[in-house]
Amino acid sequence: MFKNYLKIALRSLWRSKAHSAINVLGLSLGIACCILIVLFVKDEWTFDTFHTRADRIYRVYASEDWGENQQFFNTVTPFPMGPALKDNFPEVEAQVRFSKVRAGMQVKLGDRQFTESISIGGQDFFDVFDFKAVSGDVKSALHGQNNVVITEQIARKLFGDTDPINKVLSIQLGESFEEFFVKAVLENIPINSSIQFDIMISDLNYPKLYSAEQLTSGWFNINPETYVLLRAGTDRTEIEKKFPSVFRTLLGEENFRQSKYTPGLQPLTSIHLDTHYPAGIAPVSNPRYSYILSAIALLLLLVACINFVTLSIGRSMKRAKEVGIRKVVGAERSQLIFQFIGEAVVITLASLILGLLLAVISLPLFNDLSGKRLSLQPDGFMALTAFLLVAIIGLIAGSYPAFVLSNFKPIAILKGGNHVVGSSGKQTLRKVLVGVQLVLSIFLVSSTMVMKQQLRFLQNKNLGFNREQLVVVQLNVPRGGHITERIRKAMDKADQFKIELASLSGVVGVCSASHDFGGGWMNVGYTDDKGTYRTFDANIVDDEYIPNLKMEMSKGRNFSDAHTSDQRMAVIVNEAFAKEYGWTDLVGKRIPGKGFNDHEVIGIVKDFNYASLYTKVQPLVLAMNPAIPLSGSENFNVGKTPMPKLLIRLEPGNIPATLEQVGAIWQRLTGGEEFAFTFVDETLNEQYRSDQNLGKIVSIATLLAMIIGSLGLYALASLAMQNRTKEISIRKVMGATEQSLLVLLSKDYVLMIAISLIISVPVTWYLMSGWLQSFEYRVPISWQVFAWAGALSLLVALVTISYQAIKTAWTRPAETLKYE
Repeated sequence: MFKNYLKIALRSLWRSKAHSAINVLGLSLGIACCILIVLFVKDEWTFDTFHTRADRIYRVYASEDWGENQQFFNTVTPFPMGPALKDNFPEVEAQVRFSKVRAGMQVKLGDRQFTESISIGGQDFFDVFDFKAVSGDVKSALHGQNNVVITEQIARKLFGDTDPINKVLSIQLGESFEEFFVKAVLENIPINSSIQFDIMISDLNYPKLYSAEQLTSGWFNINPETYVLLRAGTDRTEIEKKFPSVFRTLLGEENFRQSKYTPGLQPLTSIHLDTHYPAGIAPVSNPRYSYILSAIALLLLLVACINFVTLSIGRSMKRAKEVGIRKVVGAERSQLIFQFIGEAVVITLASLILGLLLAVISLPLFNDLSGKRLSLQPDGFMALTAFLLVAIIGLIAGSYPAFVLSNFKPIAILKGGNHVVGSSGKQTLRKVLVGVQLVLSIFLVSSTMVMKQQLRFLQNKNLGFNREQLVVVQLNVPRGGHITERIRKAMDKADQFKIELASLSGVVGVCSASHDFGGGWMNVGYTDDKGTYRTFDANIVDDEYIPNLKMEMSKGRNFSDAHTSDQRMAVIVNEAFAKEYGWTDLVGKRIPGKGFNDHEVIGIVKDFNYASLYTKVQPLVLAMNPAIPLSGSENFNVGKTPMPKLLIRLEPGNIPATLEQVGAIWQRLTGGEEFAFTFVDETLNEQYRSDQNLGKIVSIATLLAMIIGSLGLYALASLAMQNRTKEISIRKVMGATEQSLLVLLSKDYVLMIAISLIISVPVTWYLMSGWLQSFEYRVPISWQVFAWAGALSLLVALVTISYQAIKTAWTRPAETLKYE
């Protein structure tokens, strides 16, 4: 019986090849997008679930409340946190700490030297987390102070095809290099892991990097992430209830009362997408991207399904006689229902096959846009996805012909009752479905335009400095001593480079600073003269910083070698800092707080956007002496590494050749250190990469939605024009001109687009306003966006239906009416 239904369905589809092809193409595009986005969403929502005990692993966080404007919430914790939890709570089966050394570390292999990121993990790290080993004994790898674990990627980079196990790597932890033995090589860390590293050494090395006070009693110094593995059956909330009494003892009654110290446990699997917690070492992804992409996938599928249903309605007049005859010869309604559902399933299966092929072809592009390494594997998840797509789309798309067309009355149909299938109710349904399609298309077009305007604004906004041809090179200074000493050493090292680089014709200017651009600058918390707690960002710079970056002074002057005291006590603030205190002149001005070293504010620089445009410009202090901003701090966060960088402005033209010359000078002065650099404009654009990629994906989705909608509109116009051929012929006999007939045939579509535009405007305005709110600096949503979206949709619709409309308007009445 099933074979008979299948044969009938295939014959019926073959008789209407054009409409079947349109349905298959439209559905396959929707399915391909849906499959790709399902892969993305699955990857986002399954972060860290590959660990076998992920449900028992928690990251420790701590909040503090010291009073007005002094609330701190961190997912990086003090060094003593992990050991204290393990020692005081029997429910804690294991604890591990994880941190990254802030500055790029120097790694030597023989006479080769590299700059790499070094991570530090607790001794039981690989007992808690399931990172797969390629070779070596990973379980005990971090039990030795001079052991190191590396990933396949680093193993290939450093050792090539040689087995690295027990080979020696020299890593610079302090003033000198120390030898480490490779004990395990791991598979490259999965991209859906919140914990990312390439080279890891044991936390037994912490004493080489931090003071004993920080490691044992520094409860208000934060550095590593702390993870705990709870014993099976432990309730997280129950153990959190015990925290106050234990931490009151650990911190002391006075510190605990003043700080309102409140630790807690965050599930490992929530780290990636839970924006209620601050980012730790790994960034937090905004779940809105998953929601937006999921909505796009559903919209495209909805547009494709609407095509199917509207085509079924349009073809109902042609199929009505088929239904009537089959009922007369004995076909039951259930048989017709099975036939129509079978047709829908056949079309969906064909669309699924083509959609899978399109998804495979498009996957590299999608990975590039999403920043993922997704793969299309024939596993149970994909099988379930395919089954649900076929089942749901087949039922949705086949429901109308199955349950409506099969209910036609054969007597009325065979009497010539086209009104049975062309009733106003069905015409209204068809118009509503086409209208929904148009609303979705206009919404996507207008949303794309708004996103492109905002992204163009981000790329072109005057940031208050010149970011073009500006290269950043990180200086390396061995760890050891106070941070101010290390910054001074790095600035002295920068002076050597400035002398050498000045001789290069391709170098316009060179300066040094403790921070480059993109956020993460030093943040200093202090209490001002009126007892109000405030913060400012800080950057340690030289006298060439402001002119080399082509910033402008609002008041006062820049640092200068002509003023010998500038190196010791000069400070420049930005306009946001001056505005906070209402400064109108610089006479006698200083940072209004107690404890800051003797200094003088010599100038106010115009505000410049050193962080992303998601946030407004914060109060800023620039100084040549690092001791000034740090001396009066009550709370201090270094953000990104404060080790100074060279900022080299290059002459446009032969930039690669100039960089090669700079690299040669770097190799000579550093004794063979790896020369690594970044361009400031690329770093700044990287901040908006996720929004830029989202904009590209929405643009592609818009194009696909318009293609799918146009296919359906073309097919519907074809059917509609065929059904109006006699009407048009009669009108021509009665004297109607071809121009008036074209207007008549097109006006319904123009009206639908106008109505769709009116409906889509408030929806687009609301959703895009919400998206723009994430930017401190943003473009307004202008009416021109909707005018262009409506005009584009109208143009596409008119082009789509024009052939059929012109063909119908040119119909010769004699040919159409000769049998009437």
